[in-house]
Amino acid sequence: MPVPNARRLILPLLLSQGLATPSRVHAQAQTAGSAVLRGVVFDSLITSAPLEGAEVWIETTNRMAKSDVAGRFVLNALQPGRYVLTFYHPMLDSAGLSVPPVVVDVLAGDTSSVALATPSPIQAHHLLCPKDPLQQTGSFLGLVQNTADEKPIAGATISAHWTTYDIGQGAVRNTPRSVEATTDASGHVLLCGLPTDVALVIRGRSVNGKTGMVVIDLKGRSFARADLHLAATTVTGTVKGIVRNHNGSLMPGARVTAVGTEAATQTDDYGRFSLTGVAAGSGIVEARAVGYIPGRAEVTVRPGTDDQVDIVVGDSVTVLDPVVVTAEYEPYLSRVGFLQRKKNSAGHFLDTADVRRSGANRFEEIFRLIPGVSLRPNGSGYLVELGRGEGNILNPRLGNYCPPAYFIDGVFYPLPPIQTPSVPIMPAEILAVEVYSDMISAPPQYQRRDAACGIILVWTKRGVPKQRPSR
Repeated sequence: MPVPNARRLILPLLLSQGLATPSRVHAQAQTAGSAVLRGVVFDSLITSAPLEGAEVWIETTNRMAKSDVAGRFVLNALQPGRYVLTFYHPMLDSAGLSVPPVVVDVLAGDTSSVALATPSPIQAHHLLCPKDPLQQTGSFLGLVQNTADEKPIAGATISAHWTTYDIGQGAVRNTPRSVEATTDASGHVLLCGLPTDVALVIRGRSVNGKTGMVVIDLKGRSFARADLHLAATTVTGTVKGIVRNHNGSLMPGARVTAVGTEAATQTDDYGRFSLTGVAAGSGIVEARAVGYIPGRAEVTVRPGTDDQVDIVVGDSVTVLDPVVVTAEYEPYLSRVGFLQRKKNSAGHFLDTADVRRSGANRFEEIFRLIPGVSLRPNGSGYLVELGRGEGNILNPRLGNYCPPAYFIDGVFYPLPPIQTPSVPIMPAEILAVEVYSDMISAPPQYQRRDAACGIILVWTKRGVPKQRPSR
């Protein structure tokens, strides 16, 4: 009996008692004293369906039967006795798995039946990844092959990638996750600790740097397998196909790209595309069309060939009715109370037009427009004086000078104790000015004990809140 070359991980076949013990159905045997053995092979590992093409062998003999599309097989003209059955299938061989034999008793003149099955996902995961909690993680078994000759590739680095979302205080953070392993001499690789509720991108990189990728989704199962093809040299191929929607309608003008590469093209008026220069090996081709969810398809690109693939984009995106948000703009000077005080207060008020009309080159020169304000030359500039009286004498040679209290954009600005008190503002920066000749006439929030000689409020363009960019 032939034995596949691929290394196998022998998994005990934990079948229920009903599957392990043959049930006998009395029927007329084909020949006197002979018996018939019927059975079914079930794939409980990958498809959860009958397994077609399984070779069921009677050990120590050359008797073999192959399962049909319904997983059924028949072994005729058997002599009564005890038989040991085993089966092989390309799916098990490519995964590096095998099942132990099953003992069946066959009696003369009887038709016996038996059920054979691959290991279940839970059994496979439990034996392959015993440290993983089955309720939370899964495993992936892959076979990495050369694109050109299908030979296994040893030493390739295979990694699974996904994203988790951590909900914390005030923010949701997305964190990339990955698991990595290296293929063995038979080209097989095992990845444990994988999530079972999200799609995983499986990336492969050979020792010569050639890459490929596939996407798998365990969909709540504990086990998955796939083949990954990598190129031995830097070669490319062409991917051709058609982009459709779920209704079968062709999608002209869709953008088609090979994920992870710069290869891109656009579908013609009939939804057809030809994507050239695609790196050989396993890859993912993605199509995007305006108003539709992107569609993807897996391809295996081989050197010098044209691979055909159809891509179906997702359902059309639902466009919600427009939401109109009405907001009323409130000017900065209105927010700080300037406009209201200009109507009702006893101070003097200058706006941008007044400042421009003054022709001032220095801050202090704009106060020439305000009645009762004196500008006292001090050799290098001017001192602004709102009224005479005892106060903070900065320079005795200037007489009884009492400086006003300055507030810039609502913040008190103390004048430095120097000969020439000056406010570091240029006239072009000023939006408005409020001048109050005494503390009592000023707004209460700006009244200070040291403001007996008047208060000046200056509102500048620097104080205007920056508008957020429109999205």
